[in-house]
Amino acid sequence: MQDLHPPQSLEIDDDSLQSNGAVMTYGQGRRPLIWPTLLLGMLAGVGLTLVVTQFLVRKPAPPETVQTTIAPPASQTVTIAQVTSGAIAETLAVNGTVKAMDLLSIAPQVSGLQIRQVLVREGDRVTAGQVLAELDDTTLQADLRQAEAQLGVAQAQVTQQQAALAQSRASLMEAQQNLKRSEALASRGAISDQELTRQRTQLLTAQEAVGLAGAEVESARSAVRAQQAALDRLQTQLTQTAVRSPAAGIVAERRATVGDISASGVAVVTLIQNNELRLVAEIPQAQLDQVTPGAAVLITSNTDSRLQLRGVVQSIDPVVNATTRTALVNITLPANDLLKVGMFLRAEITTASRQGLRIPAAAVQPQADGTSQVFLLGPDNQVTARTLELGSRLPARGDQPPLVEERQGLQAGDQVVASGVGFLQDGDRVTVSPWR
Repeated sequence: MQDLHPPQSLEIDDDSLQSNGAVMTYGQGRRPLIWPTLLLGMLAGVGLTLVVTQFLVRKPAPPETVQTTIAPPASQTVTIAQVTSGAIAETLAVNGTVKAMDLLSIAPQVSGLQIRQVLVREGDRVTAGQVLAELDDTTLQADLRQAEAQLGVAQAQVTQQQAALAQSRASLMEAQQNLKRSEALASRGAISDQELTRQRTQLLTAQEAVGLAGAEVESARSAVRAQQAALDRLQTQLTQTAVRSPAAGIVAERRATVGDISASGVAVVTLIQNNELRLVAEIPQAQLDQVTPGAAVLITSNTDSRLQLRGVVQSIDPVVNATTRTALVNITLPANDLLKVGMFLRAEITTASRQGLRIPAAAVQPQADGTSQVFLLGPDNQVTARTLELGSRLPARGDQPPLVEERQGLQAGDQVVASGVGFLQDGDRVTVSPWR
């Protein structure tokens, strides 16, 4: 390697260098070096260059920062409903049993005959005059033929007695003529008084014979009438072997089977006349004053959601049960294929009605302190929690969901969140889907 030789420096006085404290030597006996001085000079030049460049080259000002407020994103999709004004009904909830308005027991009118057919079953609709059951008419047919024969005999007896009557009348006429001639002869003394008396006796006998023959004819005619009545009765019984419905309705119960013996007063079927049903409910004595005839009633079933009917209070029984302190209320029911006698139904009797604000019951959020709140939809789809004072609850009716009366906290036309309220907080933004 070559020796590294320091750059040459100007010769200056050693004393002056030492006095400045900047003298460095490179080996003994050689001339002094000035490295620190050169280094300081270089640094000073670089600094000056930077200062000049700073003034000659001006950096552009940074752009102004625009302050913008970005709304928080929507938290979830909800449906909304409008606060509406409508009728608010106060109701009294009761339970009852379905019964027939008029339950007819249909029994055969002919006793002692075997039931040949029962043509209906429970639930069948029947019309007035429709055949419900048929009885075996074999015995009646035989009795009818016998009665017809007896009637013929009786009619023949009438003919025979009429002939006898005619003969008796002819004998009477002859006796009358004979007596008349005898009286004429007796006036001339041509016959004896004894002969005249005999003629008079014959006339009396003929008169009695006519009367007897007339009675025989009348008796024979009475026999004919009796036989005719027997015949008519049998013919009527034959028509009654077809057990017919006296009115239109629905078969509630089929009590007879094929082979049973008919008996007067023993029902073959029971019939709900005209399918008219009623709901009989018990109401406590303390609440009777709230119920009036003609009040509207909503009838539902706890077991069949399809049963949602409207009835009317028909009457209130005048007797209060001394044990239960309840009275029976009769509620008319509309015709419906789902109704069956004996069903247990729930009824809500309207006791009062007024106008008020209504919101869907699903929109109400119960709070831990016992209050209730809803979320009110505001500008930019932002929701605000609002505490409410609630009133009566209105059950679902048809397509209308359950509603609740709002007494304080909202106004008609306000929009509230109707679904999804369980995950909302005051101030959230939502995506709105219309309420059904």
